[in-house]
Amino acid sequence: MLKRLLRKRTSPAETAATAAKLAMQTSTVVAHRLEEAIGFFAGRSNPHHYTATAYLGDNTVLALLHGRILIYLDTRGTDLAPHVMMFGIWEPNYTQLFQRLIRPGDVVFDIGAHLGVYALLGCVATGTGGQVHAFEPNPRFAALLTRSLAVNGFRGFAKVHNLAVGAAEGQSELRFNWEFAGGGHLATPRARVAPGVETVPCRVAAIDDLFPDPAFTVDVIKMDVEGTETQAVRGMAGLLARSPRVRILFEFAPGLQKAHGSSAAELIGLLEALGFAFWTVGADSGIAPVAATDLASRTGDIINILAARSDPFAA
Repeated sequence: MLKRLLRKRTSPAETAATAAKLAMQTSTVVAHRLEEAIGFFAGRSNPHHYTATAYLGDNTVLALLHGRILIYLDTRGTDLAPHVMMFGIWEPNYTQLFQRLIRPGDVVFDIGAHLGVYALLGCVATGTGGQVHAFEPNPRFAALLTRSLAVNGFRGFAKVHNLAVGAAEGQSELRFNWEFAGGGHLATPRARVAPGVETVPCRVAAIDDLFPDPAFTVDVIKMDVEGTETQAVRGMAGLLARSPRVRILFEFAPGLQKAHGSSAAELIGLLEALGFAFWTVGADSGIAPVAATDLASRTGDIINILAARSDPFAA
């Protein structure tokens, strides 16, 4: 027995080697755990999403919005497309607020949808029990957004309307350039077409005419129509009046409104008469109350405004 015990004794060198091996294994496990932890928290603290992009030809790519929503993009743009292709995001402070406003089953409008970032996020937020209507006058972007809805399985409750929203039914001309096509706008009186600007005819329609059912209401609206906000609000005054919970997130640009024959005072006056109060939107997605008189007196700069009749986040 003593001989067997003596044979099993290890030398100091062997003991040291075993300890070193165990230490290496422990270090490897700890490194793996740290890597997993870093990935876990990075995905929740970093607004960027790691995204794959596939070029399909004809200036078209298929990318991932927020790392999970398929979206078709036009590669000629240097505004929205590069950000979504590389980082999977666009306007994170405004899109975060937009999603917070939506409850499952809500009716959501994206007026001036461009490539549909807000419409697609609205689809995810409201779900199959809700509705999403996107309004986009550019036929190329309307077609791409229709494909995006289809590939994500959203066509059952979401629709693209290839038209501009205005005060009444009519025809106009959309002017844009492919590099900054998100800034496309309806033709203005006396404005000449600058070099490099494309023009396409487009239908203009009033939302009240598109949704005449008195039982139909809307819950959340995002509106970015490059200066024709006043006309859009006039054309949906009936729907807004019968939609007590509606919240409107819109780009407020008095200079662009002036070019289209309106003003900050006219737009704010229309909304205030419908019972709306106003909040500015911060870079952190936070909101702060702002007086209607302050907004009505503005003549320049561009800010984003939230309008609602009561607490925007109330149930």
